[in-house]
Amino acid sequence: MELLPVRRRPIGAIRSESEGQERLTDARNGVVLVNAAIWAHPWDLLDEGPESAFERLLNLGITKVNLATTMHSVQTLNPHNPERKTFFADASAYFQPDADRYGSIEPDPNETMGEEDWCHRVATAADEIGITLASWLVPFHSSKQGRRHPEATIESPFGDSLVWGLCPSNPRVQRYGEALVADVATGRGFDGVEMELADYQYGTGYGWHHQEFFTDLGDLGELLFGLCFCEHCLSNARAAGVDVDAARKAAKTGLEARFDGAIAADTDVGGWLTEHPELRTYAEVRRDTLAELFESFANTIAPEPFTYYLKMGGLGDDRMSVEHSWKHGLDLERLSEFVNDVTVLAYHSDPTVVRDDVRTTDSLVDAPVTAGILAGHPIVDSYDQLESQVSAAVSAGASELSFYGYGVVPERNLEWIGTALESVA
Repeated sequence: MELLPVRRRPIGAIRSESEGQERLTDARNGVVLVNAAIWAHPWDLLDEGPESAFERLLNLGITKVNLATTMHSVQTLNPHNPERKTFFADASAYFQPDADRYGSIEPDPNETMGEEDWCHRVATAADEIGITLASWLVPFHSSKQGRRHPEATIESPFGDSLVWGLCPSNPRVQRYGEALVADVATGRGFDGVEMELADYQYGTGYGWHHQEFFTDLGDLGELLFGLCFCEHCLSNARAAGVDVDAARKAAKTGLEARFDGAIAADTDVGGWLTEHPELRTYAEVRRDTLAELFESFANTIAPEPFTYYLKMGGLGDDRMSVEHSWKHGLDLERLSEFVNDVTVLAYHSDPTVVRDDVRTTDSLVDAPVTAGILAGHPIVDSYDQLESQVSAAVSAGASELSFYGYGVVPERNLEWIGTALESVA
């Protein structure tokens, strides 16, 4: 059972396979390919030499790079990087921000970068080679910002600061997001902005170093644990007529019941919330907050394209699909008004699930759908696996394919991408 009603186009309205395959021509070899992009971290491009990396990608049939511009904390394994085989980065920015744009929260340039501007160097090379370069932004999933500004983070029903996520209801966070978007969209050489986790992020977030979670929260527990009860979320809900005290009590009671095993881990989320209408309404209020914020983002980014990433659950988690985006506070019908396209992160070994992710997204969002495909372990360990995923995404109507990711998969996997693109040309 779903918490929120979702708009669905009739099955017959889903784009056909031929309509989903927008074509382009690789000027180097004349091969006609499906539109293809790849995610990349700046250090891999710069260590190899961005011109060389871009030439290589064009020869594989990839004409667009989604460049990490701000990102969460990460350690990458870099199999074909000529300078380093791993890289540690705290949550940071890979460009030198325009400090005058920001308020109390501002980007933190990566320490390894020093006084350089990695994004500028990559953008200069992209312009010379003629490859499309998008800014890949992760604005609010930042444990570093959360530690510095705990008062601006998502607050659990028990009053805990969830430092991995800044709360989009907080005016300071909104100003930070708007300034960040304006900064990267203006004069930095990007051909669009692609954004991830500019929402309420859901549950336990997307990881914290050496987490010790030995209780199965289940889908309901994840939702309740990550519902924000900061002063700004409470104020927005009160203004909408919600009994916020009752909502918070219901969230705490539900979590404590899950801790004690009084309710099952597989409890139906929508059904449980129907029995707790004050909490259901509390969760619904967040849709308006995000819609207004995303409208601001879109206006700032225009006329360049604005893309948003959709994904529920962890890596390879097939339990939840895009239909569960309301758990992030997203209203997909309203999101369609502001974005030029969406990317569904279809990171699944089973190609039928990849196909279903694309089709479901296409039915719920009135915008072109890009299929995000993880081209490495643990999702893909053979060419046949990758080819089946590419075929499934294209046949389901994906207008573009985006692969993860340039520096983190082995050489052979990059070649697999090129061959798989030829197979659907």
